[in-house]
Amino acid sequence: GRRAQRLWAVAFQAGAAAALAGGAVHGFAAALTPLAHDVLWKAVLVGIGLAGSLILAGAVLATLTGRWQTAFLAGAAGQLAVYLALVSRSNDVRIAVGNGALTILALLALAPTTASRHPRRLAWILLALGLMAAALVVQRSGLAAGILNHNDICHLLQTAALWHFYRAGLLL
Repeated sequence: GRRAQRLWAVAFQAGAAAALAGGAVHGFAAALTPLAHDVLWKAVLVGIGLAGSLILAGAVLATLTGRWQTAFLAGAAGQLAVYLALVSRSNDVRIAVGNGALTILALLALAPTTASRHPRRLAWILLALGLMAAALVVQRSGLAAGILNHNDICHLLQTAALWHFYRAGLLL
């Protein structure tokens, strides 16, 4: 449980670093040099991928044992490697959205192993995943509401999801 919690803690740190870099990109875009913009945006993409993979790895450690654990950890590492290779060549946010969707599906695949032993943790994870999935849909849809554009709504949903992931992490 402690290793899983540590991975989730580092995932939150990676997510916070990505959020800080993303806020700088969105908030100071007009003042950034092209190089500074590219470096910050790359930090966003790497941080997002790392955060998702660490949450997945922590969930694997908390729910699986033996060969299944090894296989899922190898899958998470492989997913991260492919993701990092893709974002090293591109700044397209669709890569992050696709990677996030794969991470959500992998976490959902782990859900049945948690259901009987830890129903409260499962509930927090499912709520978090639902909010993250909604955020990805909004990001791709271009939905706007009043003064909020699709990025704003996406980030609000992700922020709400983080609370639910935090609550699930306390139960690892």
